[in-house]
Amino acid sequence: MDNVLKHEVIIMQDSKIFKEAVSEKRLLNVVKEVSNHHRIQASTMFREAAEHVRSICDRYGLQAEILSYEADPDVWYLQGRMFKEWTIKEAVLDLADPEWRLCDFSAENISVIQKSYPIDRRNDPVDLVLLDKGSSEEAYGDLDLEGKWVFVRQHINSFDWVFKRGALGLLTDFIMETPNRKRSDLYESLTYTSFWHSHLEDEPEKRGFVLSPKDGDILAEMCRKKWNEEKAYLKVKPFIDSSLYNGHIEDVEITIPGKDDKTVILCAHLCHPRSSCNDNASGVSAAVEAMNVINQLVREGRIAPPQHTIKCVLIPEFTGTFAYLSDHNDYQNMIGAMNLDMVGGKQTRRYGPITLTRTPLTTPSLINELSVYSMSEAGKEAYSLTGGSISLTNHCTSPYTGGSDHVVYCDPTIGVPCCMLGQWPDLNYHTATDTLDVIDPAVLKFSCLTAINFAWNLANLKKEDVAILFAKQDENILADKNRFTMEYLTGKIDKATFGSLMFIMKDYFVKCCDTAEKLVGEIDIEKQKAHVEKMYADWIELYDLSDDYPAVEGYDTVYKRDFVGPIQQLNDFEYLGYKPQLEEFRKVIGTDFFALMAIEDKIINYIDGKRTVNEIIRRTSIECRKDI
Repeated sequence: MDNVLKHEVIIMQDSKIFKEAVSEKRLLNVVKEVSNHHRIQASTMFREAAEHVRSICDRYGLQAEILSYEADPDVWYLQGRMFKEWTIKEAVLDLADPEWRLCDFSAENISVIQKSYPIDRRNDPVDLVLLDKGSSEEAYGDLDLEGKWVFVRQHINSFDWVFKRGALGLLTDFIMETPNRKRSDLYESLTYTSFWHSHLEDEPEKRGFVLSPKDGDILAEMCRKKWNEEKAYLKVKPFIDSSLYNGHIEDVEITIPGKDDKTVILCAHLCHPRSSCNDNASGVSAAVEAMNVINQLVREGRIAPPQHTIKCVLIPEFTGTFAYLSDHNDYQNMIGAMNLDMVGGKQTRRYGPITLTRTPLTTPSLINELSVYSMSEAGKEAYSLTGGSISLTNHCTSPYTGGSDHVVYCDPTIGVPCCMLGQWPDLNYHTATDTLDVIDPAVLKFSCLTAINFAWNLANLKKEDVAILFAKQDENILADKNRFTMEYLTGKIDKATFGSLMFIMKDYFVKCCDTAEKLVGEIDIEKQKAHVEKMYADWIELYDLSDDYPAVEGYDTVYKRDFVGPIQQLNDFEYLGYKPQLEEFRKVIGTDFFALMAIEDKIINYIDGKRTVNEIIRRTSIECRKDI
């Protein structure tokens, strides 16, 4: 091929045929059907949901099967340690005097903390102790919690110590607040809360219930009044009919056969409590409809069978992906993936844009550009007076962030580039009000079309199409350059950070060009690489930049990973005897989940047997815009 930049005709599939085939009614129906299942990881209820999704696929004429994996704490899939299966039949929490049914699993599945151990104190009420002085154990002195139920108002992860003091269980009215939502926004909702048991010998049994902030405020005042007037506790009657045992988890795999053994993957997590529509019945629905539309058009002869096989994998989040990639380790044949996680919320209800999250810098790939192209094609929803296309759905692209299954695919030891299509902010994220009424079928259709365009075009990509990807790459480069420049000019980052970012991004986009060969075979990419390098050289000269971000001193050790895949939960390694190291790490990093997630992923991705520890710290600090 002489020069891909001379290519003038777009040969990728016109998305119009897909747009006409996608049904908003089918999308909404699948969300409705899936969300009617209480889909807790490793449970009989999740298994019922998986079976139901397979029946939907049968209805559509799709080739689908359920893959089963052990749910046993002694079993690891890559770096993900498994846990026991959980089943629950019934659960209630009653206030004894005055009588008040606080929680009822049959009415609201999310009112129980998932994976709670069984208990029956219906005929033997226990004291309810309000802990309203924060989450620090020291704040409560030698308060006796033995045999009691505690009422906490912050995240339950901060109260593990109550079980070590002998508490039987806890009750919480916690709502996670973000810059985009306050406790008052979800005053009558409940937070999806779960225990993630370590299954260690000295681990106490944990159990609990969830209240809305509204009911929590009422109950807290009742607790205070009881103590102030009588120096006594209210009493509750907890009952949980549940069991934990070695069992199984399930993945649903849907396949559209191709002409060769290379594979394109769509994935979406099927888990989460009953209702839980945007998170993530929406992603499941969009992925299933994408497979249905492609398969139907192929069967009707309106499009040719794909060159590469297209697979859709519906999993319990993270857990199922670790298991799947442990079992399907032909990573070189997986040429790209897209993860769909929360993709259908009504944007008139304070739901943010549909966001395309790119691969990490350690997994450079032109699938980022194909994803951007796919989303822009889906955005041709209406037309202006001049005839140009207009998107009716708010959407954008974003640098890599973790938090979902794309993390596992993108890990450098696996090396399957995986973008994520998601939505943030999400007003009802992990709450009981993530119900069907928050779903916008038009937004869901946009996400489904993006997934179809991505899967189909990647499965049939030809050398001539690479010119389109390079044009999209120029757009991404300019967007990043402008973002970094504005951060610098507005004082959010200093000149050293700005300069080092520009050098890092230059190397990254050059390496993205190199991935064209994996997608389409041997191809001349030298002119595009030179073009990328010249763009950055000009900007570096314009702003008088250098790669000057300082390195830390004295950490010259080079580590090589002896494991495949990212670490699912650092806490899992306590099982292997690393508790002292984990405690020291938490002292340095803290316990903020989102901050920890951003740092954890990057550090692990950069351990490659070549970089020193100080190089890893430097790169992670630059990316996170903070010294670590």
